[in-house]
Amino acid sequence: MTETPSPWATRRRAPVRSTPQDLHLSAMTLRYCSFSDRVLAAAAAGFSGIGLGAVDYLDARRSEFSEEQLADYVSRHGLRVVELEFLADWWREADVRGVRLEEDLLFYLADLLEVPQINVGLFAEVPFDVQKMQFRRLCTRAADHGVRIALEFMPYSSLRTLDAARELVSCADTDNAGLMLDAWHWHRSGGTPDELRTLSASEVFAVQLCDASAVPNPDLRHEGRHERLLPGEGVVDLTGFLGALTEIGVDLPLAVEVLSDQLDARHPVEVARLAAQSVAPLLSERAAVA
Repeated sequence: MTETPSPWATRRRAPVRSTPQDLHLSAMTLRYCSFSDRVLAAAAAGFSGIGLGAVDYLDARRSEFSEEQLADYVSRHGLRVVELEFLADWWREADVRGVRLEEDLLFYLADLLEVPQINVGLFAEVPFDVQKMQFRRLCTRAADHGVRIALEFMPYSSLRTLDAARELVSCADTDNAGLMLDAWHWHRSGGTPDELRTLSASEVFAVQLCDASAVPNPDLRHEGRHERLLPGEGVVDLTGFLGALTEIGVDLPLAVEVLSDQLDARHPVEVARLAAQSVAPLLSERAAVA
């Protein structure tokens, strides 16, 4: 008897491999601008991919974009949507109608725009057996849509360390579950390059770059959401971070994610260009190593 392939195997979208020009702009770097301004800014700065959230879809629809126009508008500007942000209540049971509003919308968007990845995290204190059961459920649902789930640890969340996120991904026991590695979260959680070298390349689904000041804010949640720095402006060992990932064979496009009140006050095109310029030295180093 011929074995029937899994839905994930038959529907998965082709993985994105890195090229020197392949740079992504995460949704939260331009968190308050409109859908059209986000696309225009990313294209003007030379990014190849962008992240979107459910709120961006709603903004676009309120701006009289039809659903057919959304993907066309992105592609006409030389971009693709590479990730959807940010699902944190995946651990909850569906409501009495079987609905999970944000989750349902993100999977709808993934199908509509052919987005390969949804980024998730966990802030609520949830028993580990519930985490495992619901995360496995989420990954199974994602496989039916050909989508990967990238789990992010944060020092102020319920998954505070790389090891905690790695354990949950391992419990899902599926190849469409992996890790989101954000440089700010890695640094503030006490991460080291040696820790990254214990990973296999297949565990890493996405890499986000940003920087941090020498003295942490006592409220890490506030700092993480309002006071991040552009790559190269702080003390995060980004060379060691990327070098360790290169050593284990991670070959993924890099994304810039800088949540900053100061950047929020500037023009979206200026912010996108600053973001692209900030990682140029790191891209050059990476290309030289490769």
